Amino acid sequence: MKKGVIVASFGTSHEDTRKKTIDVIENDIREKFTNSLFFRAWTSNIIRAKLKKTSNLHINNIEEAIEEAIKEGVEDLLVISTHIINGVEHNKVKDTVLSYKNSFEKIRIGNALLESEEDFSYMIKEMDAIYKREENNAYLLMGHGSEHEANKIYEMLRERFVSYGRDDIHIACVEGYPYIEDVLPGLADYKAVHLYPFMIVAGDHAKNDMAGDDESFKTMLEDMGKQVDFELKGLGEYDYVRKLILKHAKEAVYV
Repeated sequence: MKKGVIVASFGTSHEDTRKKTIDVIENDIREKFTNSLFFRAWTSNIIRAKLKKTSNLHINNIEEAIEEAIKEGVEDLLVISTHIINGVEHNKVKDTVLSYKNSFEKIRIGNALLESEEDFSYMIKEMDAIYKREENNAYLLMGHGSEHEANKIYEMLRERFVSYGRDDIHIACVEGYPYIEDVLPGLADYKAVHLYPFMIVAGDHAKNDMAGDDESFKTMLEDMGKQVDFELKGLGEYDYVRKLILKHAKEAVYV
C-alpha cells in the first residue's frame, strides 16, 4: 500500500525562521517516514498569497496537498499538524481530512502540540529546564491567540506553570486573551523580563509585536522601567518540541 505524509503548518513569509523551524520539522519527519511520499501544506491563506505575490512561490493549502497525494497514488495518508492549539487552523486541517475520508484506504491525523495533560506535563518540564528561575526576573511568552474556544489552552498552561512552582513564567497573546494589558500588572514587581515567542516560527509577531520598537511587548515593559531582553527563537527550533510533534505523528488516529 503506497504511503504518504503531509506536514501541515501555519506558514511564514520569513525565510530565516522557516529554515530553522518548519524546514527542520519537515526534515525530521522525512527521516522518520522514509517509506512515505512527502507533501507540504500551509494553512495561512494570507501568507501563501503574500509569497505568491512577492516571490512567485506557490505553497499548497491542505486540500491541494491531499489532492496531490491522490494523484501520486497514495492509499495510506498520515497528516501531521504543527499547530500549537486545536483551534481554527488545526480544525481547518481536520475538517479537510474528514472530507477526504473516502478517497483513501487509510487516512489519519495527529493532534496539535498541546491537547492532552501529558502534552502539558512534557512541555512544562522541558521549559522549566530552559527558562531558569532568577531572582527578580520573569519570563513572558508570546502566543498567537485566537477567538476559538481552544484559546483557553494559554490560560491553562499558565495555571500549570504556577502549580509547577513557576509563577515567574507568564503568557500573553497577540490575538486573544490574555492580552499583554492583562499580564502587565503581574509583571510590575519584577526588575527584568525575558521575552520568548511561544509560536512554531519567530516571524512577524515575534519580530514586531514582541521585540519591535513601536508599541511592542518590549517597549511596553521598558516604559514600566523594566530591563528587557528577548530571543527570536521559534518553538520549532527546539528538539523537545519536534520530538512531541513526532510523538503525535506516531499516535495519529484513523478517521
